[in-house]
Amino acid sequence: MNLILLIIFSTLADEITAIVDEQIILRSEVDEYVSYIMSDPGMLGNFSESEIRKDVIKGIISKKILIREAEKESIAVAREDILKRVEERIELVKQRFPSEADFYKALDAQGLSLDQLRRNYEDSIRTEFLMQQLVQKKLASKIMISPVMVKKFYEENKDSIAILPGKIKLAHILIPIRPSEDSLKKGFERAVEVYQLLMSGADFATVAQEFSEDESSAKKGGMLGKIRKGETIEEFERTVFTLKPGVISQPFPTRLGYHIVEILNKGTDWVLARQILIKVLPTKFDTIRSERLAMKIKELVKQGADFDSLAKIYSAVPEIDIGEFFIKQFMPPYDTIIAKLETNDVSEPILTPDGYHLLYAREKIPERLLSFEDLREQIYQYLYWQELRSLYMAYIEEIEKKTFIEIFD
Repeated sequence: MNLILLIIFSTLADEITAIVDEQIILRSEVDEYVSYIMSDPGMLGNFSESEIRKDVIKGIISKKILIREAEKESIAVAREDILKRVEERIELVKQRFPSEADFYKALDAQGLSLDQLRRNYEDSIRTEFLMQQLVQKKLASKIMISPVMVKKFYEENKDSIAILPGKIKLAHILIPIRPSEDSLKKGFERAVEVYQLLMSGADFATVAQEFSEDESSAKKGGMLGKIRKGETIEEFERTVFTLKPGVISQPFPTRLGYHIVEILNKGTDWVLARQILIKVLPTKFDTIRSERLAMKIKELVKQGADFDSLAKIYSAVPEIDIGEFFIKQFMPPYDTIIAKLETNDVSEPILTPDGYHLLYAREKIPERLLSFEDLREQIYQYLYWQELRSLYMAYIEEIEKKTFIEIFD
């Protein structure tokens, strides 16, 4: 270490993380990389902050060594190539924002101008180009991946790498199990009678204890407690979050029956409520009626009727398409149901708490084994980069042995 470096070190020791020959690595440079990684949970893995810090320092050291080696090898990069890549990268960043104005707003929030961003990218892209060309010049020529190696890798690993999982695109029709019109009418009449009692001045808690069929809340005078948005069924929330404190609602229906609700207090995303529930639940005959309708729809599809048209008429939910899935991701009993479906085929009615579902296969692609020809190029690239990585690590290790490196962090 020369005298000048010693003077620099003595004044900046608290800011220096490492020295690589005549170059220094500042703590602020390391902190910037570590903060970036720590801010993204997806990049953390199971590593601690100290482990990440060590890897960052090692990476910066390797980069500085490679840049120095590139300069020794007289490797240069045309500035027009760098500037072209800079503009491409800036355009990619802009695309992440709803508008160009939002992009500039984000820059301003970080205290950056567009010219500063360009300069930052120009430096990092120049480094990338130099490192790529150095690796290409010093290492790529040493790599020999023969056709025999590629074929051998395929044969040894095809059971794990060559299986293309089967997929299926599903749509559905939901036939809910609803009480009969007669049951609904009788339930509404009972709820109206209770509501009239309340309107005549009866105490809500006393009436709830006497008439509410929600066993858990009836014992507490109908008290439900604090309800936050998203914690209960949507049709119930749709009404209670529109009510004002102190107002008793008229009877309103959900899949459970008829509710009479009083809001005691209210926040932006919660209500403190009590209720009286008059249950109107489906009977065995209601279940049979829904199953028969589901079977009728299934037969119509089998006979060539358009699934989407039937869904618009009969399904209780507007969303017809469910999505695309890997066939093997289904658990029992759905795995056996999916296994029987073919493209444009419809399932038997499936009973769930919401009612009877009919699953429709828009497209089914069975699992298949990819051939050697399908994977030849991918295997070659994989083996090439594995070999390049091995040579790169050995090359860095060799240069580091000849380089003065001191780490203070």
